[in-house]
Amino acid sequence: MFNQLLEFRNTKLLVQAFTNKIHEIEYFQKTGQQYQYGNNEDFSIAGQQLLEFYFYDYMLLQGFPNQQSQFKKPSDIIQLRQRLINDKYLSEIAILLSIQNLLNIGNQKSLKNNPKVLSDCVKSIIGAHYYDKQNDLEALRDIIHPIVVQLLNKGEQITRTQWKYNPKSSFLEYLNSYKGELNINPKLTIEWKKDDSILNQNKSLYLISLELNSTMKVQKVGINKRETEQSVYLEALLQLRNYHTRNYQKQKKLNYKTEIQENQGESELSTSLDSTLNNQDLSYYSFTEKTLDKLQLNFDQQLNLMLEQLANE
Repeated sequence: MFNQLLEFRNTKLLVQAFTNKIHEIEYFQKTGQQYQYGNNEDFSIAGQQLLEFYFYDYMLLQGFPNQQSQFKKPSDIIQLRQRLINDKYLSEIAILLSIQNLLNIGNQKSLKNNPKVLSDCVKSIIGAHYYDKQNDLEALRDIIHPIVVQLLNKGEQITRTQWKYNPKSSFLEYLNSYKGELNINPKLTIEWKKDDSILNQNKSLYLISLELNSTMKVQKVGINKRETEQSVYLEALLQLRNYHTRNYQKQKKLNYKTEIQENQGESELSTSLDSTLNNQDLSYYSFTEKTLDKLQLNFDQQLNLMLEQLANE
């Protein structure tokens, strides 16, 4: 479940994430040289922030906060996050990955099983992934969301029924909110059939399908009609959000490309006009001193003529 947490392209980052500051200090004391990989202190701080962010991100994708659940306000999610992101639960994840056997902590071997040390190491690995994945937030989401799910299950054992969350209502609300942007016409199909297995001969099953469009369809089978239907709508909601996000990013790239093409067109037009002007034979008329004298003479003659006419009157 968490194996991808240890999958790095740059293994130096992983080694640094495994290295406690104690190891770096002892190395310097013994050799007089700096440990080439550094320590995981900064990674741990970054990992804490990323874990908190994606915890909230996960809850938003599940439709929280909402008035129909116990998480009615953003502060409710924050309080839950504060209870669950702790050394105890994170150290248990570290033990599942046998991180205690990989940890660099100098001669302080007893600290290899310390919950705080193991918890910091998990955070450090998360922080190191930010750099290893070259700031790819989608890749980080795929890595961190399973940790969030583990924290929710391990910590409070909160189920969807306890949340009193209605995925169908959230799905329809989301669909109506972006009705003009999404080309989605959902079609729900419910089929009833008997279970052919020997152990469940007297039980009936519900096959529930929700077709969003020609390429997206969610289908589930269950004994309880309502729970199966809600499960279908929950998965459909997640697919719809991802579909909307992909379309938005695609449209954004298209608009950016169009803008670049328009700017290039304007640039080419400007260059063409400049070239035309440069190639034209532009002549300039200059006034010589003789021309100015002639203009001045004509003016004087006209003035004298006017004065003579006035005198004769």
